[in-house]
Amino acid sequence: MAECIRIEERADVWRGTVAAIRNFGVRREPEAAVPRPARRRARPAARWDGGSEPTVRVLDKPTAQTLTVSWCDARTGHYGYQTWRVNIARRSGTCVLTGRTIAAGEMVYCPRANGTPPGNAGAMIVASGVEG
Repeated sequence: MAECIRIEERADVWRGTVAAIRNFGVRREPEAAVPRPARRRARPAARWDGGSEPTVRVLDKPTAQTLTVSWCDARTGHYGYQTWRVNIARRSGTCVLTGRTIAAGEMVYCPRANGTPPGNAGAMIVASGVEG
């Protein structure tokens, strides 16, 4: 009798396998769409907009075109030894070192971006305000 039960168990497994093979290429009716939870949008990285007063110090002037700057701001982060490169100001702004107004077209130092722009990418230091 025990032998008969094993055969039936194997037969059920075999029938299930045959049914699965037979229905392999058959498409099922689509099930009712289950609403997915809404994806959380990534928060944009903090960018310095002139609204805060960072602590800025010029540490070194390695070349005529670069500065090494220490930047500390609660909103945009801390950059201990950040390289700033001389550029022409594309827009007007305020010098983070002296507070002087910068006109578009003036020579300024800006944070150098290698890949992703840093949080203080919009900051400028007027070039005439740096001794060197």
